[in-house]
Amino acid sequence: MFTKILIANRGEIAVRIINECKELGIKTVAICSDPERGALHMRLADEGYCIGAAALKDSYMNIGAIVNAALATKSDVIHPGYGLLSENHEFAKSCERHNISFIGPVSDILAQVSDKTNAKKIAVALRIPVLTGYLAENIDDTLLWAHEIGYPVMIKTSNGGGGAGMKPVYSDDELKAALIVLQTSKNKKLFIEKYIEKARHIEIQVIADNSGNIVTAGSRECSIQMNYKKVLEECPAQNISAELLENLYSDSVKLAKAVNYTGICTVEFIIDEAENYYFMEMNARIQVEHGITEMITGLNLVQWQIRIACGEKIPFGQDGLKLSGHALECRINAHSCGRIAGWRLDNGEARVDHALTDSMTMMPYYDSMIGKLISYGRTRSDAVNKMKTYLHGLHITGIETNIELHKNIMDNENFTDGVYYTSFLNTLGERPVKVNRISDFSNLTENVHSSDRKPLKMSWLRNSIETLFKNKGLYKEA
Repeated sequence: MFTKILIANRGEIAVRIINECKELGIKTVAICSDPERGALHMRLADEGYCIGAAALKDSYMNIGAIVNAALATKSDVIHPGYGLLSENHEFAKSCERHNISFIGPVSDILAQVSDKTNAKKIAVALRIPVLTGYLAENIDDTLLWAHEIGYPVMIKTSNGGGGAGMKPVYSDDELKAALIVLQTSKNKKLFIEKYIEKARHIEIQVIADNSGNIVTAGSRECSIQMNYKKVLEECPAQNISAELLENLYSDSVKLAKAVNYTGICTVEFIIDEAENYYFMEMNARIQVEHGITEMITGLNLVQWQIRIACGEKIPFGQDGLKLSGHALECRINAHSCGRIAGWRLDNGEARVDHALTDSMTMMPYYDSMIGKLISYGRTRSDAVNKMKTYLHGLHITGIETNIELHKNIMDNENFTDGVYYTSFLNTLGERPVKVNRISDFSNLTENVHSSDRKPLKMSWLRNSIETLFKNKGLYKEA
């Protein structure tokens, strides 16, 4: 087993990884940006290091600073969590160059599957259905392809995630405008594919060890989305035929085998009304919504990430993995920035994955998710009824949230019947929400009272500077 893990992430997933490491007897190192020095993951870890300013590029996306922090703390492994650098093959490669284990696939495999265009080429070679797509290299050719495919079409960046870099268009004028906007982003590699209006988003959880054992751990329905970003997930997916489910399982395993994948991954598909299915992408990391799979399988997916990275074999086969009950996850998101004045959950049975602290501040630099509220029941109806109770008992003050949205979803007839599409929130009358930005961030730099902070060890950079000054006789203790 590993000795010390550096968690290259923040928020609830960093807290979760730290807690699992404690159970496994592994020391932990947390990192943070300057305004998150008092964050919960920093308090819980054995060591905590501030590695940069608030902006992601200066902290949580700063590969050099993270790797140097791992070297300075003698961490033998880095866990990237989800989002941020979790699917960045250059990050994985940097870890390999410095003999630091990376919890995820090796960099060469990560490079293959994290690029959506390349992942689709692999799927096509395996005869797995994909939506016909083309590289959008210039406007004239893209217009020709759009006419060939037929509107509506979807424009995507090749390595987007979490709904980023996606735009459905219905006409030539909309297509031209979308191309101009998306080509101004850092990722100028775009492609175009058919857009399915009545679509369902269903994904398969895959677990693969280093000995060639691969199992699927159920399906998840992820069709309730805003701005193409998931809002609510449930497990297992409902109202799909046994034949479709078997095809999704077998094709997910086929993909994992083809690239010699090891670890935890998720294979995502788009399903149309006639149950035609199309491979969309392969996420080479733990998913935000992994908790609902844990609820119906009894598996600890975060621990299995670590165990597999250590070389452990999966001790069960596909037949030994049983699914039981139904689980829902509501992503509780902030719809405004500011300090959380207080929060309370009246029902203690709910599973809440969060990183909340007293006087925590939601800042504009990071993802808006506050936490994940999870319900479990013997049946879907049980899980829905429990979630209704949990939502009515959840109170967060000081900022705007999407709790009322989730209450409305639970009361919707289409949702309770389990028949809905990715356009569900549009039919519910909801509109995409943009988090309000605060022009003056000066009052957000402290997210907890100083008396509550855990003392931090100096970062590797500060330590190096002070050592240099001491050697030259220029350093004086304050």
